[in-house]
Amino acid sequence: MENNRLKKVIVPWDFTEVAENALKYAFAMSDNSNSQFEIVHVHIKGGIFSSKSSDELQRLQTSLEDEKNRIKKVYKIDVKTVILEGKLFDAISDYASETDASLVVMGTHGMVGMQKIIGSKALKVIDGSNTPFIVVQEEPKTKDLFQNIIFPVDYRKEIKEMLSWALNLNRLYGSRIHIVKQHQTDPGMKRKVDNNITFCKNYFELHDIPFDIHIVPKTGHFHKEIIFQAKNIKSDLIFILTTKNIDFGDYLMGAQEQHIIANDFKIPVLCINPHMV
Repeated sequence: MENNRLKKVIVPWDFTEVAENALKYAFAMSDNSNSQFEIVHVHIKGGIFSSKSSDELQRLQTSLEDEKNRIKKVYKIDVKTVILEGKLFDAISDYASETDASLVVMGTHGMVGMQKIIGSKALKVIDGSNTPFIVVQEEPKTKDLFQNIIFPVDYRKEIKEMLSWALNLNRLYGSRIHIVKQHQTDPGMKRKVDNNITFCKNYFELHDIPFDIHIVPKTGHFHKEIIFQAKNIKSDLIFILTTKNIDFGDYLMGAQEQHIIANDFKIPVLCINPHMV
């Protein structure tokens, strides 16, 4: 996010309430006079839409144009409409990378039905993206966004991009960062966590970013402690690094990210993939 600005923000669009909630977040967190907004609908290649006539696809384009006009009337903000063709889980992230988007703001219904078994659709869209995603379940409750941010620190070294986003959000919103330290008993892992904590502390002190450190108790469920801390301090954003090279086994075993993204308290989540850093 160059110069603390969101130059281009993409909102995946499926004509639902959660997509509208994501759009409201995009507008609320951006400098509207300098930001470009796109609502992007995926025409699933090889799916049900592939058999539709050109007339029906034209109706889809007309529906998006109607949405553009409605958004202009309601929010007094212009958006661009885009229809992508491809696989649902690739099209958004590929397009965001190709067009150098600053951020994707995506709505989700959380994990429902079979998603609890085979993995969150939101996480599958995010996985592999070179662009950060903010995933939301509800509309913004206040204009004072991101006052308290949960910043989990574990043994992984890929924290550079998380730190730069913490800096940018602090500069934009005056955010306070709440470091949540993962508990480790293995000496090697504990050393890695401690080194990351020291690195983060030095970074935040160097940039005059206010922060606290919360040491979680010994449990086998770091994601639950992250969510608990977010609720306890009334956080309005959670940072996460997604699992590197995530696969079906991670989904099946319940990758912690999908539980955080679909948290019961409906706190927005900023998702960053490790290969970005």
